[in-house]
Amino acid sequence: MQAKETKLQDIIEGTKQYVIPLFQRTYSWTTKEWDVLWKDLVELSEMENPRTHFIGSIVNMPTVSVPEGVAKYLLIDGQQRLTTIFVLLTLLRNRAREIQNQEFAEEINNTLLVNPYKKDGDFFKLMPTQVDRETYQNLINGTPNDVENQLTRAYTFFDKKLKQVEIEPEKLKKIITSYFSVVSIVPTPWFVSPRTTPLTLATIFHR
Repeated sequence: MQAKETKLQDIIEGTKQYVIPLFQRTYSWTTKEWDVLWKDLVELSEMENPRTHFIGSIVNMPTVSVPEGVAKYLLIDGQQRLTTIFVLLTLLRNRAREIQNQEFAEEINNTLLVNPYKKDGDFFKLMPTQVDRETYQNLINGTPNDVENQLTRAYTFFDKKLKQVEIEPEKLKKIITSYFSVVSIVPTPWFVSPRTTPLTLATIFHR
């Protein structure tokens, strides 16, 4: 097993995708967890010299990807906090668009939310479970969601909080990417045959 503390920026940036396994629960954070995260974010944003702030661990395992695809990681633990971070970044992107800061909006979108030169499923940096997938992808794509669930409630919660503070989106984004840290844990790979063939995503999902 490998474990190291790293900035969220290093976790998210690059042509990659985190896949939440089907056996994981759907997004279930509530106001309690959102409020703690938001208060930490605001507190750090108001500091002249912000400190690194540990927000938890992420257990992920590299999977076998096709050569032309993106690097895929099975997100075994930490999917709730990472999903919330993506929701927050989506909100900051949208706020930047509202105030006509297109350059900053595109920076967030193309480096932190999507893989801009990939298509179909590889386009998104996070692939939630099937139940949450359409709602999440609508949020990323800026498409209205007809159904309310915890993902849309999270977005609404942070949207209301953002409107109550006078903190620039650029500052909040910098805190999230450069001062929020996680312990990234990579467990010993699983194997499925005497030839030590690594599991693919398809193999894992059908076991």
